[in-house]
Amino acid sequence: MSSHLYDAIVVGARCAGSPTAMLLARKGYKALVVDRATFPSDTISTHLIHPPGMAALQRWGMHDRVATGCPPIDTYSFD
Repeated sequence: MSSHLYDAIVVGARCAGSPTAMLLARKGYKALVVDRATFPSDTISTHLIHPPGMAALQRWGMHDRVATGCPPIDTYSFD
């Protein structure tokens, strides 16, 4: 069995864990992401991205890839 050293272990690879690990890696940290789910998954983890989230995607250079694959949501309501 081999051993590996990481600066950070991120538990959960969905809408919070994945960008956290990405930002750590961009800063030079060796990050490991673990999740008990198998990907790709049918589990919806984000129904919409609010404007601050879209601004973050723009800063990370990911806005265009996300925006072209998703239809815009103009209105929504809660029951």
